[in-house]
Amino acid sequence: MLKNFLLIGSIAISATTFAKYEPWNFTVLEGSLVKSNYLPDGWGPSKKETLFEIQGSTRYNLLDLYWFIDRSNVFKDSSLSDKNGVDDNYTYAEFTPRFSIDGLTGKDLSIGPVSEWFIAYQFDYDNASTRNEYTGSKDGIRKHYIGVGNYISIPELKYMKFDYFKTNLYARYVDRNYGRDEDQWNGYMFNIAYGGTIYRFENGMKFGFSGWLDYDFGAKNDSSSKQTHDSLQWQNQVRFFLNNNLSVSYTYQINNHFSQVDKDSSNRNNESFGIHYAIMF
Repeated sequence: MLKNFLLIGSIAISATTFAKYEPWNFTVLEGSLVKSNYLPDGWGPSKKETLFEIQGSTRYNLLDLYWFIDRSNVFKDSSLSDKNGVDDNYTYAEFTPRFSIDGLTGKDLSIGPVSEWFIAYQFDYDNASTRNEYTGSKDGIRKHYIGVGNYISIPELKYMKFDYFKTNLYARYVDRNYGRDEDQWNGYMFNIAYGGTIYRFENGMKFGFSGWLDYDFGAKNDSSSKQTHDSLQWQNQVRFFLNNNLSVSYTYQINNHFSQVDKDSSNRNNESFGIHYAIMF
């Protein structure tokens, strides 16, 4: 659910010049406790949720890696599950490695605002085994995305400074998707992720921001299950960093055809509040 690229990692990113390929590295690990309201659901009404999330960001030479694992309903309240018919131990994860084309070729391939190019991959997973009125009892999600990505240099604005801005364009292979259009290439996804600083205090505290946008398009449209050919999720987060490790956040997410269906609460926007602890290596 929450896919915010670790904003604290921008401290390392902002110190790096992307216009020329130069090996550099950092790793950030973060644990978060997140309370969400009005989560969208393509199979029922919107729900509240409390989840625990672990996420990590690593840059090491050619590798640019982000991943996260969400564990839902950590307080075991069955009334707060975000999935109808799914056990309380619902887990969702994404794994998104990218490999620098500039580094592989040993050449500076920057052009205009694009400072570095990548071969990009993403894997989506959940452990759901649920029943719904259209697909019956099916295992959950296994999706593979392969494409090209980049980093884009954004000029500093009056009230904010972008520490990173990246995009990816993928073709999607659906292994499992609750029984819908499985074992085939089906559609594409355009992804944006960004983060930066709004204001930094002299004592080291700061206000930061981060966000991401996923736009799925070109998928098969199944009117019988109200499955759509497109889907949009756009999340923006504001954080207050008490120090380099501890922060609190408010997040608002816009949803259109969540889970690529147009029914129930799939178009409900949601908000969340979080507390986060990060360490950098």
